[in-house]
Amino acid sequence: MGPVTGAAPAVTPVETLHLNLLGPVEAQRGDAPVKLGGPKPRTVLAALLLARGRVISDTRLTALLWGDHPPATCPAQLHTYASRVRHLLGPGVAVERRRPGYLIRLPKEGVRVDLLEFQERAARGAEALAAGDPATAAGELRRALAVWRGVALGGVCDPLADAERDRLEEERLVTLERRIDADLELGRHAALIPELIALIATDPLREGLRGQLMTALYRSGRQADALAAYRAARATLAAELGLEPSAELRRLQQALLTGHPSLLSRTARGAREAPPAGPPRRGGTTARTLRPAAPARAETVPPPAELPPAPADFTGRDQEVIRLATALTSHRPRRPDQAVHVVTGMPGIGKTSVALRTAHRVKRSYPDGQIHLDLRGSGPRPLDPAEALGELLRLVGVAPHRIPAAPDDRARAWRTRTAAGRLLLVLDDAADERAVRPLLPVTDGCAVLITSRSGLYALEGASRTVLGPLTPTESRALFTRLAGTSLTDSEPAAASAVVDACGGLPLALRIAGAKVMARPHWPLSRYADRLGDPDRTLAELAVADLSVRDRLMEAYGRLAPPVRRALRFHSALGPHPVEPGTVARLLGTGPEEADELLADLAAAHWAEALRHPGGPAYRLHPLVRLFAQGMLAAEEGSVPRVLPQHASWATTRTDNTA
Repeated sequence: MGPVTGAAPAVTPVETLHLNLLGPVEAQRGDAPVKLGGPKPRTVLAALLLARGRVISDTRLTALLWGDHPPATCPAQLHTYASRVRHLLGPGVAVERRRPGYLIRLPKEGVRVDLLEFQERAARGAEALAAGDPATAAGELRRALAVWRGVALGGVCDPLADAERDRLEEERLVTLERRIDADLELGRHAALIPELIALIATDPLREGLRGQLMTALYRSGRQADALAAYRAARATLAAELGLEPSAELRRLQQALLTGHPSLLSRTARGAREAPPAGPPRRGGTTARTLRPAAPARAETVPPPAELPPAPADFTGRDQEVIRLATALTSHRPRRPDQAVHVVTGMPGIGKTSVALRTAHRVKRSYPDGQIHLDLRGSGPRPLDPAEALGELLRLVGVAPHRIPAAPDDRARAWRTRTAAGRLLLVLDDAADERAVRPLLPVTDGCAVLITSRSGLYALEGASRTVLGPLTPTESRALFTRLAGTSLTDSEPAAASAVVDACGGLPLALRIAGAKVMARPHWPLSRYADRLGDPDRTLAELAVADLSVRDRLMEAYGRLAPPVRRALRFHSALGPHPVEPGTVARLLGTGPEEADELLADLAAAHWAEALRHPGGPAYRLHPLVRLFAQGMLAAEEGSVPRVLPQHASWATTRTDNTA
């Protein structure tokens, strides 16, 4: 969860304002509790904090407060609850009315949100553990867990608890498993056994805890009890779910049977492999026992390290990166949806940047290699799966003359090569599910990050991270990093106009930053005026090989003709959410058919789907709308101006997505 900060005034009292979500929802100024009242004002406060500085719409807040049966007076009551929260938190915290809903802005100092503290400490602990520093990791993770005071979101209305509580509890459990991993590395296995037994009694289906108990028992000299723990896990999974243990838990059982060195901590393995001390031999050398040489693969074929560098000016997306990194480095065995992750969103939204930022953060957890492969899905010639498999096999050390010719044989060889490894695979720019299915490793020791303009919703067992536009604060921060503080500070109004015209699209902001840096003799206001002219906006968002229009055109060509036509006509209806019936009248179709076409646009991230009381509604990003208006004029001959054509993205955004 990124910081929900903005330009709110600083808190003037000395006492820190504590806003707590990880337990009963409460506020406390210094040592004095703030009396929030009943569940509804607590729900409003919690929902605004969880929105992380984004506008949360009236419709969404109403659903979180009253579910499917809101009272007729809900708008007035909602205003009352928001006003109460604003009054109780004091002047340092801004609870603002921002159409179509509300947002909260916190000052940079003087306010502590327990969820933010937990997530920041948990991320630092995960990084330390991946870097081989279990002592630092254990301390950070212990402090992160100490922030929790009970079941998260206590005292809120049921719809909010149902929507958010399980996600927060999963973050806590992943952090707990990491802390136990760190303690195991520090040799605290005996002390962990009672704790793990109690945790398993509470959550008997969590295989990560089962594996940690087996490891702790083995390291305590209790091999028979470790094997009994495996049998208990297998019996519970079979009785409750009808499933066998995961492949990783089965491999752990095999290691227990053979006493494999991998069961030891890294410190113990290092001590075991170090040459024993002995009396000096003639010539000053030390006597030592010779062992057979280790396999030579590390010398002859080093593990692939193919990740391109992440953008140095990466800005925002803290929450998305933390969630992805948490899933990718959680204690094995993982659930199936923790092994394959799809990062998706509209063209230019920064999918590859997020994937690379995450991959570099977790790469130490994948010692058998990290591979980045561009599938070229948005280009004129996507990489064929057979070609991709050949490249992957070459990267893991298969000689070219030993790579099978048949695609099925290549897929089998790839699965065999990755069956026992810890490999991170980044598949960039996938066109569709068929392009990636043959490339997925079958072992849950590996992980796959996929970027795609499509959500790949037919891909089995995948989780998804959908990227939306950057917030206005994040957008301003990125543009400032690209254009320079001196320029943006000297013309703040022009800088705000440029940022607003880019609509939170990282590609547009990157182009705008490059353009103003290339024209240092221009006042920023001149570029802002050109960019703010709808007839010139897309032409101005092009520099060198970067172009918003070209990126959109590539994706536009992949849409089905009826969907393209729906996009063109939607663009004539202004910046506001549009219901299918309105589009149907322009298209000459029925509302149901129009809804199908608009839903296809939303699935491909060309439109934002919103929940309205009367049914779904759809809205275009302002740059998409300008592009589609140009295609409407080119392919239909005119642009009917039904509604106003320009509006600030910052004032029309909502998190109320379907």
